[in-house]
Amino acid sequence: MSLKMKNNSKIHILGGGPAGVATSYYASQKKINSVIYEASSAIGGNCKTIKLDDFYFDLGAHRFHDKNENVTNEIKKILGNQLLKVHSPSKIFYKNNYLDFPLRIFNVLTTLKMNIGLKIVYENFLNQLKTFKSPNTFEEVAYQNYGKTLSKLFLMNYTEKLWGESSNKLLPSIAGGRLKNLNLKSIIAELFFNQKSGSKHLDGEFWYPKFGFGTIFESMKNSPYQEFFLNSSVTRLIHDGKKITKIEINQSKVINVNQIVSTLPINLLIKFLYPVVDEKLLMIANSLKFRGLKLCVLMLDRPYFSDNASIYFPDKKIPFTRIYEPKNRSKFTAPNDKTCIVAEVPYKPEKSNINNQELLDQIVSILEQKKMLKKSEVLTTKVYDLPFAYPILDLEVKEKLNILFKFLSRFKNLHLIGRNANFEYQHTHDIFKNSNYLIEKISKN
Repeated sequence: MSLKMKNNSKIHILGGGPAGVATSYYASQKKINSVIYEASSAIGGNCKTIKLDDFYFDLGAHRFHDKNENVTNEIKKILGNQLLKVHSPSKIFYKNNYLDFPLRIFNVLTTLKMNIGLKIVYENFLNQLKTFKSPNTFEEVAYQNYGKTLSKLFLMNYTEKLWGESSNKLLPSIAGGRLKNLNLKSIIAELFFNQKSGSKHLDGEFWYPKFGFGTIFESMKNSPYQEFFLNSSVTRLIHDGKKITKIEINQSKVINVNQIVSTLPINLLIKFLYPVVDEKLLMIANSLKFRGLKLCVLMLDRPYFSDNASIYFPDKKIPFTRIYEPKNRSKFTAPNDKTCIVAEVPYKPEKSNINNQELLDQIVSILEQKKMLKKSEVLTTKVYDLPFAYPILDLEVKEKLNILFKFLSRFKNLHLIGRNANFEYQHTHDIFKNSNYLIEKISKN
């Protein structure tokens, strides 16, 4: 399909990840034409599902929690019987023991030494009696929810390992709504009545597509009101100071635009503007930091690796932060007698010269030492690189974003959506809700 040069009647969407596809989908529901420009050879962004031989795995430990009824119903409508209800809890691997994640007080007490356990209970009872100010850092969020001892044992080291920053320099929002499990009621219920939290999310109940998370987005691109151009990198956004008037694709095609939706990382968006923005804005944009991930995939000659959706590794001596097993989300993602695991290794994009084979060898060696697998069980391996996996939400980012958003607000036809465009932590249901709202807003105008 060739790029059409007259496109003023369409919404032009930069990026074919979850936010871009969801925006295009909701536009099609209102019979609004849209065209997506995606730099890679497939849509889905960091939510793609990869098929390698007889194995399916996602570029991330994705799952869908029922947190917004309208969004859940929309995804059920899109996938039908391909959407599975799954119960698969997650664990924390700590000194060769497994603890529930999110943390449960009874599980913690039966795993740790008695003096540490009693200190944790004491701190959490005290927390219930205190009145806290609104937290300014992730460290404060952790202390308020779990107390210092438990936070330092599991949350702080894992967070700093994942984000590459000290916990007292990160915003509370990186918690992603996960630190809500310990309170006076839940502690009493677990200690004295052996009752677990009533939250389905905390118990590991979620929705998952039969053949991988990426099929959500693949199933949303079948409308005649949608066009998709793959291998189409945005290289320039031409503006007149008030509107984006044209976009340049692959340094060659120039296309007139009216409404434009960007899911691009905000630092790249600023960089692509032409005429070029002033040096101060470029410096601010370039100072925004992203955390990269190496996804190390191991196909194994065994039916299962574990019975958990994900296993978290807070120990900083271990290079990977999390291992997830697609087969525990859907049995259809691997043959009956084999399985696949994905180990996530965070890194700084500016220090991306990691030797993939050495990294794979190190991971296999660690898992063998922990008696979690045998080297002889590893069939094949593969490494995938996600340089823009997470925006790093440090304490300086709010002021920087305020400056950038204020500048971008002058372009009346430019709309930002998605995790990297808005530089914030978002779940799938947030992306769908925001995409629907954006299309409602555009359609009214």
